[in-house]
Order: sequence, then structure tokens, then C-alpha cells
Amino acid sequence: MTYISLANKYRPQTFKEVVGQESIETTLMNAVKSGRVAPAYLFYGPRGCGKTTTARLLAKALNCQHGPTDEPCGECPQCREIAASSDLDVLELDAASNTQVDKIREVILDTVSLAAGRDRYKIFILDEVHMLSKSSFNALLKTLEEPPSHVVFILATTEFNKVPLTITSRCQTFRFKPIEEKEIVTHLLDLAGAENFELTDGAAQQIAKNAGGALRDALTILDRALSFSNGRVDEELIAKMLGLLPRDVIKETAFALVRKDEKKLHEVFEMVKREGFDALALLKDLKTAFGEIFYFTLGSGAAPFDGAEDIIKETSPSFIAGLTRKLSKLYDEVKYSDTPALAAEVGLFTLMQATLDIENLISRLEALEKGETSEITPSASGNNQTEEKFETKSAEEPKQIEVKQEPETPKEETAKEDTTFNPVIALPLLKNALAENSPALDDVLHSAKVKFITPEHWVFEVKDYFSKDACERRKTDIEGIALKLFNRKINFEFNVSAKEATPQKPRYAEVLTQAKTPAKHEVKEELISREEPFSMQDFSPKTEIKAGAVTQNILNLFDGQIISTKDENA
Repeated sequence: MTYISLANKYRPQTFKEVVGQESIETTLMNAVKSGRVAPAYLFYGPRGCGKTTTARLLAKALNCQHGPTDEPCGECPQCREIAASSDLDVLELDAASNTQVDKIREVILDTVSLAAGRDRYKIFILDEVHMLSKSSFNALLKTLEEPPSHVVFILATTEFNKVPLTITSRCQTFRFKPIEEKEIVTHLLDLAGAENFELTDGAAQQIAKNAGGALRDALTILDRALSFSNGRVDEELIAKMLGLLPRDVIKETAFALVRKDEKKLHEVFEMVKREGFDALALLKDLKTAFGEIFYFTLGSGAAPFDGAEDIIKETSPSFIAGLTRKLSKLYDEVKYSDTPALAAEVGLFTLMQATLDIENLISRLEALEKGETSEITPSASGNNQTEEKFETKSAEEPKQIEVKQEPETPKEETAKEDTTFNPVIALPLLKNALAENSPALDDVLHSAKVKFITPEHWVFEVKDYFSKDACERRKTDIEGIALKLFNRKINFEFNVSAKEATPQKPRYAEVLTQAKTPAKHEVKEELISREEPFSMQDFSPKTEIKAGAVTQNILNLFDGQIISTKDENA
């Protein structure tokens, strides 16, 4: 007996059997019943979600011996031949293999005007239509717009954006959505009962998750699992067959990343290399797990593993969302690396050090300002040094912190200062906020040193005048971020380092402020560098050159003069 794959054996034979596309099937059934059949349809969506199957069902509904009907019998010659792709009046054309305009003209344009040989309609099914050449699309335009009354076109594609608008505007378009995991699980369990083999719920969920919304892919995985098993398909078998990482590995990696446990993270990667797991698969599963945790914090979906609630308690939703986004970028980088295991481990170590839970730290800072130091607990996702400051500092901090010796602040002013805001603790928060929101602003303060700091006035020392100008231009942005972060107005001041500063101003400033306007035809050589693109030639005329009346009037308009002629005697 010839073996038939599960995807072909259980291909839907009626509209009601199609999984996950109820709105599309209902629309097509009503169109057939009411006789409102369009001359051209365009089905688009991801692979394996029912586009070609629906196209065949529509062909059966239109050409069934008992039709047109929304419930084709499946027994008449027309239904059986369409299901087997052998009906002469229903032409299935693979556009990927027939891209040339000559093929389109031979198969479609030259035969479209001929009547159907036996069936009610002559139907053309063009799969992967986006692969057609521009010339082929142009050749189809007029035929799609006004085909003969006995012709119906059904186009299918996985890349809707590549189909010209001139084609889509002539078709009724239907978007096929990815099939939900719970629908795939239900279908797989029903199929297991029909085929009389055991399929556990966990295995069905793993297959559905790895199918990516494509029911055909899920059936292909199940077909492979049946060949790999002895009649029982469980979660362990699917994980071994697909090379999936155990959930405990994902869990340990997630906790190591959140709690900044470098030793544990390295142990995980040692195990991954020892067991031969794919490092890229680890990043993908880790990214998916944090995405599911994020949705779980919003009250949607389920936790990806036991203990995920602890991660939610230790972090904030914004931190989880930011970490998921960075893991997605890291996955794209590692994908093209020639050493994925090393790139993944180094990337996660870098991510661990660069990620800071700003929202959590701000909430702890607010508690500190209110004097609630006893209720503050260290967060595992924060910086260790910052945590120590939160634990040891109290509301009785000095009212003014001097990094370098400065003139003492008058006592009257000191008494008015805010005693709850600690600028030393706030400084790393500001730098992290700059790094998160604007790397350019982070670069501005990266090389600056703190010269003097109070709750309302921060003085930074930069290396040169150019850095100072850059800081001054960014001053408004920095103050805005500080206002949003600390809910207070802070004045930022930038001075040039005493080591780098000179008594004189920069040369270009000296030229602008001290240079006198030179006399006519006089150039001060000391004010112009010979390295700059200025000519040092003296263009003063050696003898006075007389101009005619018209020329002189023109020169008088802009106070000009003649400095040279080809023939000075002319």
C-alpha cells in the first residue's frame, strides 16, 4: 500500500473542516449560495494555513455535479478529480515554476476564451503568484479585470506585498491568519484518536508551538514523531526528536540573567556545549520565554515555566519588555556568527551588565525620600554598588556632598536644601537613563568628571572648550531627562578642566574677537594659518587700472575694483 502523509490524508474536504479560518469559509459559502461569485480571488497568508485547500474547495463548490453548492458532495467525478488535482477544467499552476510571460500566455491567455470541457466553470488556481515576472502580471491584467463569464481565477501567495496593486485591485482579497496553538492542539488530539495512537497533551502543545501557526507543519512533525516512536508520542520524545532544550535550562538561564548570576550563566553554557544543544535555539527559547512572562504580567497567557512568578516579583514589566527587545537583537546578531555558542554567551554577559531596572530603582528611591528605608529590599536586577548605597544610606545624608574642595556654602543656604534627595545616588540613575533613552547624551557626560554637586546644582568638569560647547548644546535635554526622572529642576553647569584650560581663548575665538579689520589690500599673516585654505598671494594692483564708465558704475554697486586684466593697457 502507498503511504499517504497525515497532511494529505486529512486535508479538509468541506468548508466546515477547515481549521482556524471560519470567517473566510463562511464568506465563500454564502457567495456560492447566493450566486455572487467574483471573477478573481486572492488568498494570502503564512504557509500551511489553508490557502490552496480553500481554493480547491471553492472549485469543488462551483463545479460539483449537484451544485453550485456550499456543501460539495465529494463523491461525483468532478469532486474526486479536483481533490486529486486531475480535473481538466481546473488548472493548478505553480507560478514559481512558470514565471515567464510565454508560459502564462500558453497556459492561460490562449485557453481562457475556450469553453469548459465538462464542468460548469473553468478555474485557474495560481499558487505562489508573487513569483510571476512583471511582464506576466501585465499580461494578466486585462483578463483578470474582464474574464469570460465561465472563468474564475484563484490566486494564492505567502508574500502579499510583492503582488502589484494593479492585480490586487482586480481581486477579492482574503487574509488567512496563522492558526492558534489551542486549535492545532485540539486538531492533533482528535487526529490521534482517529489514527489510534497515543499523543500526550504536552507533546501536542510542543508540536503546536514549533509549528508557528501552520497546521501542515504540525502534521508533518507529528508524522515524523510517529516514525520515531513505538505508538506513543510524549513530550520527552518530541524534545529529543526536535533537539529542544529542557524547560529547566531555560528557567535557569532566565533567573541567571535577571539576578546577574555570572557563575550560573557560565554553567548553563558549559552544559549546552557538553550536551550538544544549539546556542541559537537557547536564545530563541529565552526570548520567547521572556515574551510570555511579559504578557503574563499583563494578565494574558500563561507562565512559560514554574517559578516565573518569582521573576515578576523581582522585576518590573518595563524591565521584562526591554530585556525581551534586547534578546531579540542579540538573536539576530548571533544568527550570522561563525561561533554562535561563544557569541551567545558573551552577548548575554554583556546584556546582564548593561541592563538595569530603572523603574524598580526609581520606586526604591522614592521610598528612600519618604524615609521608608526599613521597607526597601535589594533588587537582584539592579547594580550591586547602587544596591549597597540604598541599603546603607539613610534620610540623614549630608545636605551637600563635595567631590573636590570648594568654598564652603553659607549656612543659611545649606539649611534650605532638600534633605531627602541624595544626588550621589541619583547620579548613576541619570547616567543609566541617558544610556537607555539617548546614547548621544550618554556620550556627552561619559568623559565629564563631577566637580561639585548639590541637590539643585551639579557642576561637571570637561576636558576642553569643544566638549563644553557640546554639553551646553545638550543642556536642555539633560535637564529635561533629570526632571522626568527625579521630578525636580536641576541646574547643570559645565567647566573646562584646569589642566587643559589655557589663559588664552581658543585661536578661532581670538581671531573673531581681537583681529582688527585690515586696511584695504592688507592681510595680517599672523591671524591666518598657512595650513588653512587661504591664498597668501597679494592681489593688490601694481598700477592703477582705469575702467570705462559702464564698468565703473557696476563696480560702484558693490565697492569693487579691477585688480588684473589680460592686457593692462587695454
